[in-house]
Amino acid sequence: MKKISFLIVVMFLINLAVKAQTDPMAAQANLINYSSVENKLKKSNADIENPKKNIKAKTWINRADVMIEIYNVHIQYLRKGMPSSEAKLFFKEPKEVKSYQDGSDAMEDHVYERITLTYRNSALDSWTETNKIHEKPLEEAQKSIDEAIKLDTEGKETKGIKSTLNNLKLAYETEAVLAYNLKDYEAAYNNFSKILNINKLPVMENLKDTIILYNTGRAAYEMKNYDESLKLFKEVKNLGFEEPFLHVFLKNSYFGVGDTLAGEEILYEGFKKYPDNESILIELINYYLVSQQSQKALDFLNIAKEGDPNNVSYIFAEGTIHDKMGNFDEAKKVYEKCIEIDSTFYNAAFNLGVLHYNKAVKMYEEMVNITDNQEYEKAKAEADDMFKAAIPYMEKASEIDPDNKEPLETLKTLYFRLQMNDKYQEVQNKLQYF
Repeated sequence: MKKISFLIVVMFLINLAVKAQTDPMAAQANLINYSSVENKLKKSNADIENPKKNIKAKTWINRADVMIEIYNVHIQYLRKGMPSSEAKLFFKEPKEVKSYQDGSDAMEDHVYERITLTYRNSALDSWTETNKIHEKPLEEAQKSIDEAIKLDTEGKETKGIKSTLNNLKLAYETEAVLAYNLKDYEAAYNNFSKILNINKLPVMENLKDTIILYNTGRAAYEMKNYDESLKLFKEVKNLGFEEPFLHVFLKNSYFGVGDTLAGEEILYEGFKKYPDNESILIELINYYLVSQQSQKALDFLNIAKEGDPNNVSYIFAEGTIHDKMGNFDEAKKVYEKCIEIDSTFYNAAFNLGVLHYNKAVKMYEEMVNITDNQEYEKAKAEADDMFKAAIPYMEKASEIDPDNKEPLETLKTLYFRLQMNDKYQEVQNKLQYF
């Protein structure tokens, strides 16, 4: 995206301050010269109607340049998040300010003759051109430069064409980034793709811009166009683009087209190349968890813990794996470690309750085969003790998250089974408010 350098901003503000000392109206002067741009457009319109000029490549290069200038007439001064005081340096005071609420956010529309700037909580959020100099300047710029290329049969204007094309690419990139930030991924993809098409032109010598290829792939990926994102991500990878998360996007794109084997392979390749990258490691762990390859998930989880031994998320994940594998004692030990590290960790407290509850249920199921009454009573007492052991954890979970109904429902069952009538009535009363 086109940016004003820090030096230029500093010099501009110095010049503005000097002018303000000598001209009391300087602070109110709109610095955007619309008339100059409109006059350039009028001249260009006349030139392309002139039969002596419209056969020259230079005429169409100039027209493309004018269109790009029109596109940048506002954008070159704007950036998301800027305060209104900064915008007013360029746009002066608005004709009207409209204030309103968007949920908890305080909104303001600063209305100017040609543009409306929208602020969210005092920071620029978006803008809308309301009186455009040209309706579709970038589309017209593209047509104009295409015409210049067609007319420049001898290559005399190659330098000028390349310069204009580079400026046009910057404009397309600006549009793409703005669209992406607004989650308009189709528009982002289309604008990034236009840059790729420019790069393929002979005058641009089939330039391979890995950043643009990658960003185009990101936009396609967000559109869930996995065939396209896979093609672009593979190309950028083959060009040697160094980005660990590329392997995650490649894996998800492979999965999107149904090739899980290739997805697993590319993810493991990324792990070997970037063994310390947390994102790739977590993707591998999650993949093996979902695909019920518990031992592989544990193996990679142990690698992750070596780099961050007190990461409660890693420890909890280890507990869930042991839980699924039926390793009661190990799961209990790991879940309890989570509570030691973070006493407000709801999931660990709840899972500890469930762990004991499920163990008790299994013990009851096994009692069916006991015929000796004394052995039966002993087994029942042990199962009841396991149910009792679940209670403190469920109570802790409910204390951590009092708005969660699930631990209360489990406690209700436990109190009923163990004939803890006062506790049962207490939880019944609480459940009435859900």
